[in-house]
Amino acid sequence: MTGSAGRRSPALLRGWTGDLRAGAMAFHALRAALAAGGREVSLDWLIACSGEAFAVAWSERLSACDLQAARPLATTAAAAHLAGVGFETAWADAPDAALAALRRHTARGGLALAPCFDDRRVGVAAAVDADGRVLAVGPDRLAPAWVDLRGGWRGSFPGGALARPNVYALLHEPTAAERRAADLRPAAAAMLRGAAGRGVVFGPPAVRAAARVLGRAGALRDADMLARLLCLAEQAEFGFGCAERWLSQPARAAELPNAAELARRARMVRAAAGELAERLWDRRGQASAAALARAVPGRKSMVFALPPPLADADVPGPVLRLPRGRAVVVETRSRRAAAVRLAEVTANAVAGFAAAVDRAGVDGADVGG
Repeated sequence: MTGSAGRRSPALLRGWTGDLRAGAMAFHALRAALAAGGREVSLDWLIACSGEAFAVAWSERLSACDLQAARPLATTAAAAHLAGVGFETAWADAPDAALAALRRHTARGGLALAPCFDDRRVGVAAAVDADGRVLAVGPDRLAPAWVDLRGGWRGSFPGGALARPNVYALLHEPTAAERRAADLRPAAAAMLRGAAGRGVVFGPPAVRAAARVLGRAGALRDADMLARLLCLAEQAEFGFGCAERWLSQPARAAELPNAAELARRARMVRAAAGELAERLWDRRGQASAAALARAVPGRKSMVFALPPPLADADVPGPVLRLPRGRAVVVETRSRRAAAVRLAEVTANAVAGFAAAVDRAGVDGADVGG
């Protein structure tokens, strides 16, 4: 994507806060790139109308990182197309080849997306120097800074191929006017009714499958399984929250026949999924050992984030290590049963939203992908 000389300046790029509960970073990166090119768009609009808001996926075979890319629709490309921007993905076995392509594109004033930060999080690349360093912004990288990618990287974009080596997406000048879709129903229906494949299920069946896993004694002692469950719950909380806000805007009432009902049902999913995410990673005791001692008996959560100085031997259960930090698993039969019930409430809320979409009908409106 290029624009006037001023719009091509890396100084116009701004990163964003890398909130773990803020969905896939590719959409934050796309919005940052659009803003640097002079296109201010709503993150809620990008996520809701591309279908990413309804990304509810589950698999016991894929990693949590891959679950963030497993989608029935190419949602990242759809978001770019909605904004009227060309989106070209590619990858290379050797990092030198990918860096050369990025160097050519950015030298012409273009911007690119790449999962070049920790845990495959996506950032925006504005330049590549002769030594293979990339000038980029990204999660918690608010101003452009150089990132050494000579050793290569790996990742994916939501709705694209699962993890590839040295993958990137070039953003191009639009070939058509920006399309501001007002109807999220086609994308929502496709995402929530997506056919299972590659060991992945979508929509309400995904949440019900996760509920069955939660019902297994000791399931949360597996760090990879906990990461998958967190991916599902946090993505549903964030995505349906974006849909709720977009559907609640006054203009939606005139554009969608049941916008108010859809907003209400999105709110139900957001609230239930958010509570489930809290039960799976409770931060209330993270401030100190004393705070943890108060939080564990006083809350229903099964996993509590640990204060950094606290030793593993000083906590009341097995300790897990995830990229986000350490946590202790506090599992009892009653806590496990309560978590399963909450997951079932979440599944029913997702099913209720999908049924509301079906009742309104899907007219096949263009959602950009």
